[in-house]
Amino acid sequence: MEFYDVLKRRKSIRRFKEEQLTEEDLKKLLEAAEYAPVGSNRRQDIHLTIVRDPAILCKLSEATWKRAENKRLMKEIAGTVQISWEQKHFDPFYGAPLVIFISHRRQSLQPGIEYANAACVAETLHLAACSLRLGSVMIWGALEAMREIPSLDHTDLLELPEDFQPVMGLAVGYPQEIPGERPGTAFSANYL
Repeated sequence: MEFYDVLKRRKSIRRFKEEQLTEEDLKKLLEAAEYAPVGSNRRQDIHLTIVRDPAILCKLSEATWKRAENKRLMKEIAGTVQISWEQKHFDPFYGAPLVIFISHRRQSLQPGIEYANAACVAETLHLAACSLRLGSVMIWGALEAMREIPSLDHTDLLELPEDFQPVMGLAVGYPQEIPGERPGTAFSANYL
């Protein structure tokens, strides 16, 4: 796919087939991540954890299920997104067979750089997934819920290197439907 075709077809996918990614597709995704821009080129501050184990994903969902009990908060967060928060075990990973967690070394030298770096890696993974005709969606809620409910924080299951914390994730899989081209949405801009 040409670059602008990838941009126009990249869409957050929330319905995946159950089949696991091939090793070839996973290898291509991880190779693409190697080319993501990272602040000060400090790649040693980024760590990827690939989770395929449904039991681990289930455990990482517990805080999300607990937080979903707060209907007002869920309405505020989800807005008009069609998600059944009433479902006891809503899947914050949307049934994806694989989730890539992007973690960053804790640091105080450049506050916020961990989010910028993780976002660059995530966007590179999103575009690579689209070019491979895979679906992807950013994962934030499960990690946010674990930060909010420390008693249900199971990030230790990610077996991160010392002094790293998960910043965001990316659920990846074969989409139930291949998305077509979507319209662009303009941002507001100033020309100075």
